[in-house]
Amino acid sequence: MAFVIRHPLHTGIAIASCLLLTACGSLTGGSTAPPFRDPNLSMQSAQESMAVGRTTQAEVLSALGPATEIHFDSGYSVWVYRARPAEPDADRAELVILFVPSGVVKKTRLRPASAH
Repeated sequence: MAFVIRHPLHTGIAIASCLLLTACGSLTGGSTAPPFRDPNLSMQSAQESMAVGRTTQAEVLSALGPATEIHFDSGYSVWVYRARPAEPDADRAELVILFVPSGVVKKTRLRPASAH
C-alpha cells in the first residue's frame, strides 16, 4: 500500500502526521502472524538492531520481513511493524521506522502496548 503526497510543502507535515497516527491506529482482523520474520525477535531487539544513518531498507527487510509502508513524493518512507496483541482488541506495540530518500534509517520509534 502506498500513499502519495503531491505538494512538497506538506511532506514534513505528512511524515509527522503518519508517525503520530500510527501511535493511534491498529489493524483489524486479529492477525496471528508475528510482526517479524523471526517470531522470537522482540520489538526492543528489532529497534536496537538498526543503526540510524547506516542501516538500509534492504537490511531491515532482510532482518525483519515486510512491513506496512507509506511512501512520499519527497522520497521519504515510513515502515510500521505491529505486534500481535495478547488479547483480542488489545492495544498493539509497534515499531515505526523513518527512511530518508536514499533508503537509510533516519529515525525509529518504539511504542509499547498500553496496559489495560
